[in-house]
Amino acid sequence: MLGAWTPLVASLALLLALWWMSRRLAFYFISTLYALTGNQLISTTIYALVILPGTLIHETSHWLMAQIVGVRTGAISVLPKSTGNGKLRLGSVDVRGGSLWQHTLIGLAPLLVGSLLTVALSYWLVDVEALGAAWRYQEWGGIREVLSATLTQPDAALGLYLLFTVSDAMFLSASDRAPIQRMLMYLALVFIVLYVTAYLLADVPSLPASWIQGMHDAFRLLAWGFAIALAVHITFTIVFAIAFALVRGLRQR
Repeated sequence: MLGAWTPLVASLALLLALWWMSRRLAFYFISTLYALTGNQLISTTIYALVILPGTLIHETSHWLMAQIVGVRTGAISVLPKSTGNGKLRLGSVDVRGGSLWQHTLIGLAPLLVGSLLTVALSYWLVDVEALGAAWRYQEWGGIREVLSATLTQPDAALGLYLLFTVSDAMFLSASDRAPIQRMLMYLALVFIVLYVTAYLLADVPSLPASWIQGMHDAFRLLAWGFAIALAVHITFTIVFAIAFALVRGLRQR
């Protein structure tokens, strides 16, 4: 039973690592630009424009989910705007009205859509089955062959760029997380009450084996998608960290 949940744990761990690495990449990206331009607003604006496709998907996901759950929306913006305190707002959707469960789904939409697109792009770019087999048997030559085949594809640069922007922009802002955190608290309380009640009645339910296998397969796909996106972020972070160190070193001479 524990092994069936391994892909879920791996997916959550990789998602957390991807979130942290995306923040590091943004730091080194913007810091490199700032070292070159000396202007924080220009640096952050260039970064915002680079990840614009991801921002477009992020905000469109909010808007589409609002339409699905029946919440009225106003203006939608995907272009970076200055907030007046030296920072940028990458995008926004004006949501009017709605209950907690509706706002929870609207807030979750970018993460759900971004995760699905991350998996799709990862499997489009990389022969995941071959990579997984090589990794499982520690065939380093096989891993190099898969990576080489990935990088020599005609659309490799475009695919890597889209994978970076989509997976980078899918994370939730503070306003996105607020209703989700409240909903999770309510669901946790309900789950605890139901579980304790079932336990006292000696009738703790278990998931059907087919459900567990389905979740195992789904989270396995998700884990590989996140792993490939994480590898892309790590590579880009190393590149920009080196670039930042070089530029800063040259300017200090």
